[in-house]
Amino acid sequence: MTNDIINLFNLNCTKQELVQYIIIYLRKSRKDAEFSKDEAIEKTLERHEKMLQEYAINTFGCKIPSKNIFKEVVSGDTIADRPEMQKVLELIESDDIKGVLCIEIERLARGNSIDQGIIAEKFKITNTKILTPQKIFDLDNEFDLSFFEDGLYQSRKFLMYTKKILARGREQSVKEGKCVKSVANFGYSKEKLKGQKGFNLIKDENNKYVRKIFDIYINEEIGLTNLTHRINALNIPTPSEKSNQWTVAMTRSILNRAEFYAGYISWNKRKAVKKYINGKLVITRPLNDDCIKVKGLHEPTITEEELEIIKLKRKKATKCLPKTNVIKNPLSGIVKCGFCGCTMKRRPYTKSFLKSGIIHEDTLLCTTPNCVNTSSNLRVVEDAILEFSKNTLKIYQQYIKNYSSPSKKNNYTSEIQELKKSLELNNDQKSKACDFLEKGIYDEETFLSRIKKLDKDKNDINIQIKELQKKEKEDKLNSYKKAIPELENFLNLYSKSDIKTKNELLNSIFEEIKYKKTNKKGRWDKDAETDFNLEIRLKL
Repeated sequence: MTNDIINLFNLNCTKQELVQYIIIYLRKSRKDAEFSKDEAIEKTLERHEKMLQEYAINTFGCKIPSKNIFKEVVSGDTIADRPEMQKVLELIESDDIKGVLCIEIERLARGNSIDQGIIAEKFKITNTKILTPQKIFDLDNEFDLSFFEDGLYQSRKFLMYTKKILARGREQSVKEGKCVKSVANFGYSKEKLKGQKGFNLIKDENNKYVRKIFDIYINEEIGLTNLTHRINALNIPTPSEKSNQWTVAMTRSILNRAEFYAGYISWNKRKAVKKYINGKLVITRPLNDDCIKVKGLHEPTITEEELEIIKLKRKKATKCLPKTNVIKNPLSGIVKCGFCGCTMKRRPYTKSFLKSGIIHEDTLLCTTPNCVNTSSNLRVVEDAILEFSKNTLKIYQQYIKNYSSPSKKNNYTSEIQELKKSLELNNDQKSKACDFLEKGIYDEETFLSRIKKLDKDKNDINIQIKELQKKEKEDKLNSYKKAIPELENFLNLYSKSDIKTKNELLNSIFEEIKYKKTNKKGRWDKDAETDFNLEIRLKL
């Protein structure tokens, strides 16, 4: 059996070495929790991993290395929603991976026919084998390919049928006033209904705080920002465990759920709508006028009269943006607060903020209440990002220019030197093992076991050294070569572009920009104006 597998992969290696060319892919959908009430999804993945490692031991004589294991828990059915699957598809393009081991072929693709076709084509073109405990699939074989495609098709049919059944069940539960959400709204907790299917919501210890928030909003003339400050001053616990401070978004969320707190349950209020815009599939969630809205089984927190007051106040406070509204912040969605992680916002100033006859420039600030981050002029932050781009381009160009120079030092020299020291230590340990054998401290079995372990460590160290050298000499060089024209194009176009295009250009270059500033001397202090720190990660 093992020899047949080695021949199938057409590799000149032992069965133990073969596992280096195989990766494990594990996937479970969060929606599968609705089928398996007795076992957590993470436990299921652990069980599947154990089964596949047992298969690897029985087939190859050893386990698959942990670095070759990719697992994810995602609800999405498409490749775009599955980052680990994207990594797997990238890896099989190289010669380093020859096979993918999974619990069943349906774990690879349950999405639409396009995604299934992409996965099948990738495995076929790269000649990557698919291993399952039941069968090994070689997609170059027409029978295996047919079996594989039929399996994915049947899996897709089953998925669509399951979704239909679950959706019908959820809709019926909503019509009966039951809770179908995985997480209860703030101020309530889920309780299993006795003698019937489904859940009800009961008030918990946080409900009194919800009541307090609505009392303040109903009885006082107060806006969202001031209401948020009041809530924080009252030390009301937040709905999110990740934050101990209320934000305007959290406060708005509570007020927008006023109908729920008045005793109503709604479903599909913002139903997903798919459409193509400029050739790209975009999913939007507009308000749905045909949504289901019924009286829930839960006890209300506010009355019908209070609900009408809240609706009226929210309607007056909401200012609809004109359809002609255009983006005015080139850094929109790109710059994050380095302290709390929230997206930095643009604050425009009007003539009412005149000082010495000069209107304030737009500023970039963090809107999280009590955040220590200090604002800066948006223009100054934008200039700093452009300056970073110019300096990065110069560094890349200089690297390419000096790459062939004999005097050029390897950036990974220190890491490689440490690994070489480990090799020297490995040799010393081998010598000591020989001495222990001669002195009778080690018996022959212990000696051979120790030498085998040291040889494996030595092999691993040599592999790491080769990988570092490859990254330095090839990967880095190629990535810089690819990045240089993109940076040049970005810098050439930026000054000539409108704000919307600038934002698109920045999004194409930068993965993330974190902004930190603690200097509070004010925008009129020239030294304080640029006294901030940017942590920048490029996409290139």
